[in-house]
Amino acid sequence: MKSYNKLHVAVLATFALVVSSASTVNAGWFGASFSTEPSVTLFGQTLTVPVPSVVLGAAAGTSVKGNVSSGGASLALPFIKVGVRSPKLTVGVKDSKINVSSSGVKKASSPKKKTRKAKK
Repeated sequence: MKSYNKLHVAVLATFALVVSSASTVNAGWFGASFSTEPSVTLFGQTLTVPVPSVVLGAAAGTSVKGNVSSGGASLALPFIKVGVRSPKLTVGVKDSKINVSSSGVKKASSPKKKTRKAKK
């Protein structure tokens, strides 16, 4: 029975070692963000779905308006205004990614690195 417990410990230790080392290799492959533009990342590809906006009351206006474009849609009724933006899918590899949305296919902007100004 003691050898059976040692085998479990060895298997669990090996599994823990593999999982801990694999998470550093796959950094950026999986993730989720919950903000005004929630997104889910699976295997390095990111789906971003903006949260719809809703305005109630006098701030929404008192007229009837509607607007539909490739970027989204909005509808305003007296005292109610609703707007939705189209989702965006970012696909590609690390240095060459593109955004696919109802607006078309565009090159994804990379996060800008902060540059330090030289002191004079």
